[in-house]
Amino acid sequence: MKVKHALLITGITSMMSVPVLAADVIKVYGQANLSMDSSSVTNGTTTNLVGRKEGVEVLSNASRFGMKGVLDSSLENTSVIYQLEAEFKASGINGDKQEDNMIYARESYAGLQSKAWGKVRIGRVTVGYKSSYTAIDPWTDHVLQARQSGQQGASNINANYFNNAVDYVSPKMNGFQFNAHYSTLSDDSATKDLHNAGKMADFKGGTVSGFGLKYSLGGLRLTADTLTVDSDSNPGKTDPKKVKNGSANQITAQYKFSSGTSLAALYEDVSDLRLGTNLFAVVTQKVGKNGLLTASYGVNQGGSDNVYSLSHNNEDATTIGLGAKYKLTKKSALILGWSKFERDAVDASTFTLGIDAKFGY
Repeated sequence: MKVKHALLITGITSMMSVPVLAADVIKVYGQANLSMDSSSVTNGTTTNLVGRKEGVEVLSNASRFGMKGVLDSSLENTSVIYQLEAEFKASGINGDKQEDNMIYARESYAGLQSKAWGKVRIGRVTVGYKSSYTAIDPWTDHVLQARQSGQQGASNINANYFNNAVDYVSPKMNGFQFNAHYSTLSDDSATKDLHNAGKMADFKGGTVSGFGLKYSLGGLRLTADTLTVDSDSNPGKTDPKKVKNGSANQITAQYKFSSGTSLAALYEDVSDLRLGTNLFAVVTQKVGKNGLLTASYGVNQGGSDNVYSLSHNNEDATTIGLGAKYKLTKKSALILGWSKFERDAVDASTFTLGIDAKFGY
């Protein structure tokens, strides 16, 4: 047994010592993001609205590991790019259920990039619509995030990686940057974990396409994105409680002041998909070298064009959040937060305390 272990260690060491071209950059990275969340829910002991359970849970908030790189190529002024990333349930438990699927795919692609013409990727990717949102939300993947079950100020679309996708991002030109994407939807329900999140998982077969424009200058950042879902199944065509084919539109704005204050907001219209409209606003303030304070407010507007509100008297959902982060190292931090969600008779308050430890980023 010791001999086998020695051979394994020798083999791994040998692979890690393979020479790499000077222009190549290969990076291994990871993140262990764990929290203890304590919730009080007035809609019984559980709610399927925001995924919170009465009592205390230990949760893994998109803990992950991966490899990405930029490789020299034979094409002039063009590099090969790739990323292979997987999420793992670091706690091993989701609520009171033992996780059977402990590891599953996140973003994974290969592509080409050039300073002259931009970047193209093929695979399972984060498209521009999603990256516009994640850039302004300091609590992505935590209970305070705006996209929690699509009802706290951002829709389920903003929790999606798009499979079978081709994605293009232009180089920046006078502060502007263009993006476009096209992907096909899986028609196999067995691939749900490798497909789309939330209500988007109801779509089977067909395509999703979209494009967007970003502008940045100094502390200002503005984005506008749209996408269109044209699924074969179109579940909402026959069931008013499900999403239907249509378009989604989103704009974001952010301004970072030299004082360490940042103001950001998102407006999203996904009523065409029967997900309502969303508003999310957040202010952040740096405190010293290591501290960050946040306050946020989100609204998911109810109505006949919102599948979430149909059984709740078409009421709006509102969420307020307060949070704090304290850096322990350059890439690790303690987190503390409180969030309160309300829609009709549902009221869920959550305190969260955790640690986010990263390497290789």
